[in-house]
Amino acid sequence: MKWLRFPRTLGIVVCLYLIGMSVIFGMLSGQNYRFVHHAQKVSGTVTALVPRAPIGSTREPTSDARMVSKAPTVRYEVGGASYEYTAAHGRYRQRLQIGDTVTVLYDPKDPAVARIRGEGQVLIPLITSGFVASAVLVAAILFKTRNLGVPATRRRRSDPADPTEPPEIEPASAQHNVR
Repeated sequence: MKWLRFPRTLGIVVCLYLIGMSVIFGMLSGQNYRFVHHAQKVSGTVTALVPRAPIGSTREPTSDARMVSKAPTVRYEVGGASYEYTAAHGRYRQRLQIGDTVTVLYDPKDPAVARIRGEGQVLIPLITSGFVASAVLVAAILFKTRNLGVPATRRRRSDPADPTEPPEIEPASAQHNVR
């Protein structure tokens, strides 16, 4: 049936998209894991709360004070040098206040590269798992419905000489009328 081709093609495209996103977020998870595994810890002080778009948002922060998410800017010292780091995304309900002490993870080779401890350690792997699970689900549905709509004569038979299978009947249009 021709009407089944579009949903099947769409399902394959969706499955490939989900696999691609799984790979991208998997790479981000791997980078985050390697950074956290090799990072050094130091205490830092929150010096500002900067308006930022929340995670997943592409909009600029609004001036409405109730809806603005704030990302902390943290100042920390490594080897006598002072550094500042501002979190990539904010939160609607910021728990940190100016003057709070937080743990900062920094790259020992380049102390300017840093993250606040816990940043990105749960959400990115969770998103990766969601994409993987969705791709597996779509692939399973595509596999289960692979023969849906395929005429019985086009399906592959295991052994044409098998006596347990009924013989194929020719369609009425192929039969010759005898007069």
